[in-house]
Amino acid sequence: MGDSEGEGWERYGRVVIQSMQEVLAEAPEDVHALLLETADYWLSLGLAIGLRRPAAAERLLALIHGGDAAERGELDADAAAFSAEALG
Repeated sequence: MGDSEGEGWERYGRVVIQSMQEVLAEAPEDVHALLLETADYWLSLGLAIGLRRPAAAERLLALIHGGDAAERGELDADAAAFSAEALG
């Protein structure tokens, strides 16, 4: 049986925080909430672009990562791990 919405949100929040640990460790504690809110916004924006405009998402990723296939492969692996953890 699936998670309740609240449980799903909590799991997602934990995964975002875990994935941001390196950034949070280098930032003053008083800006952690802002950094996490910003990360959540950009993740949500990226997901919306990917769902509604997949060709644009592909172009944006190519623009961000250029022709670096290794970096793109690493990002794909990170994305798969993030999704698996966040969704259970």
